[in-house]
Amino acid sequence: MRMKQRLLKNFRREISLMKESFLHLVFPPFCPLCETELKHNEQLICENCFLKINTIESHFCTQCAAPLKKNRKTCDFCKGIDFNFSKVRAFAVFATPLVEMIHLLKYERKTHHAIRLGILLGNLFLSDAELFTADVIIPVPLHRTRMRERGYNQSLLLARMVSSISHKELCSDVVLRTKATKSQTTLNHGEREKNLKNAFCVTVAERIKDKSVVIIDDVFTTGTTLNEMAGTLIDGGAHSVYGLVLARALST
Repeated sequence: MRMKQRLLKNFRREISLMKESFLHLVFPPFCPLCETELKHNEQLICENCFLKINTIESHFCTQCAAPLKKNRKTCDFCKGIDFNFSKVRAFAVFATPLVEMIHLLKYERKTHHAIRLGILLGNLFLSDAELFTADVIIPVPLHRTRMRERGYNQSLLLARMVSSISHKELCSDVVLRTKATKSQTTLNHGEREKNLKNAFCVTVAERIKDKSVVIIDDVFTTGTTLNEMAGTLIDGGAHSVYGLVLARALST
């Protein structure tokens, strides 16, 4: 009996070492931002870089997730706007060093960062009782031409991690991007609305009928993409729509 217990203990230790070796292969033990070696208790990024991320944990707009001063529930931007989504949560403000991590994921083909960032986003999802009542997770889709250019959808990579962590159903084929929109980085709010008008369609309405949906995206700027997609989902039969994003971009 003792022999079996020792063998089992050794086996578990070997499995643990194999897992650690695999993680070091996937995630070299260096911070992807400052390139310093990670300490034993550090995962994803080093503590110094993580502390520089301006996380949004409390006192934020109940609609767009923008940070607020105490005793306020809605920001000036959201006043008078009737959004199609019920609420948005953002992990942090779109600023250094999170900007660099998202850029590496989105434009430099550093897709392994989706695992690092997806874990942070998944933990935020678990911590929000209202969002966690959602039935399905849907990433913002790319148009087929953009998909061919980039080779992957960063929102889908993030959504896979959130789904894995939360055990919520991932529906990546329910919404299609039917319009090849131009980049929105230089467009104002009105131009973004025009650019995204009728850009999405629901392909399998049965998958979302009477369900609560969480849309996953990387950055929330004016909310135009999220709002247009949420409207499409509501029209397609969804009961309610929430947003979950890595970063909330703030006007300067």
